[in-house]
Amino acid sequence: MKIAFWSEQKGSGTSFNLAVTACAAICLHPLSIAVVSGGYHDGKLEQKFFGRNRRIVEREMPTAEYSQDTMLVAEPSKYLVTSGLDCLLRKERPEELTEAVVKENMRQVVKDRMYCLPTSVRQEYEWWHQDYQFRRMNRVMAAVESYFDVVFVDCGSRQDDYAKKVFREADVCVLNMNQQTEVIGEFYRNPPDYKGKVFFLLGKYFADALYNRQDLQRIYRIEEERLGAIPYNPQLHAAEQMGRIGGSVQQYLGRNGEGQGMGFEKELVRTTNLILKLAGLVS
Repeated sequence: MKIAFWSEQKGSGTSFNLAVTACAAICLHPLSIAVVSGGYHDGKLEQKFFGRNRRIVEREMPTAEYSQDTMLVAEPSKYLVTSGLDCLLRKERPEELTEAVVKENMRQVVKDRMYCLPTSVRQEYEWWHQDYQFRRMNRVMAAVESYFDVVFVDCGSRQDDYAKKVFREADVCVLNMNQQTEVIGEFYRNPPDYKGKVFFLLGKYFADALYNRQDLQRIYRIEEERLGAIPYNPQLHAAEQMGRIGGSVQQYLGRNGEGQGMGFEKELVRTTNLILKLAGLVS
């Protein structure tokens, strides 16, 4: 099961919305979840959980120390990859991508239940998705998907072929938007070719803004269960900057998934449950 988050506009909070929704899902339901980026080098999602100091997954080695057993990526004279996505892409055979190997190359957000796959240390170039190792990405994603109940994929506002492919083929497509633009109208005027069911998500939501949930449902006759909102929350956005979203969402929802208030918590619980229900993961 794959749920992809994407936005046609920058600044729609796609990575943030995915992070808090995935954390809420863990608090509310007995699911195992993987969160991965829809980009090769994009570390934004990982930073939501672990801060800007990314785990070291490479080390410089002088040319004289190279051996025939050394597998290099990026510039041949610079990196030896030890873990993360790069390591999984190096596996020559699909059977090498066992559950133990996959999870060893991921970082735990919630012990034994939620993992994040670190992105590549290589820089992205225009040709990155055509790289011979990256062509193995499909089988890496298939392996990750087989070991978790659901995989959340952060496609951001990326326009590259790979991110579009992920979003097009996902079981549920979460289209992120803000309240100042008419994304829903454009969606219905030029419907894209998606495999999965589409869910509209308003990020940094204010009930008194130009477009609120009720207005959008009325104007475009959107089913109530296809439109969600995550209100603006300054405390959580501060936690995001420090890489502490996981613990902060848990504090809001409590161990039993019961919100402590009637605003942010209520909308987050509603939105999370609607997305999971659309995916067939909860009733």
